[in-house]
Amino acid sequence: MSKQKFITQWFYSPIGKYNDVQTTGWFWNKKTEVVKMDSPRTADYQNFADSIEKIYNAMDAEGYDVHQIIPLALGASEATHARLSNGQQNYLGEVGFSVTRGAIVVGKLR
Repeated sequence: MSKQKFITQWFYSPIGKYNDVQTTGWFWNKKTEVVKMDSPRTADYQNFADSIEKIYNAMDAEGYDVHQIIPLALGASEATHARLSNGQQNYLGEVGFSVTRGAIVVGKLR
């Protein structure tokens, strides 16, 4: 059986994380600790890079060159608030953004 001229592989990365400093306890017994928090504004770029590398190496071993990369971007939004002079918050609406969280990699037979 002959090989196909084009093949595709895809991957999806989880959301990224960032370090946040949180303070717990009361006046005389306060502690600060670093906590990993989810960030929907980024992807786990180490996982993203590892996935790309794995796919490239697999395609090369099978005799394919990377022909095209189609990014997979996910849209999301966050609520936006304005702080008023009296300390209250006023809802202004949503702010949209997109994050590239994966890709489809197309390989072409050499």
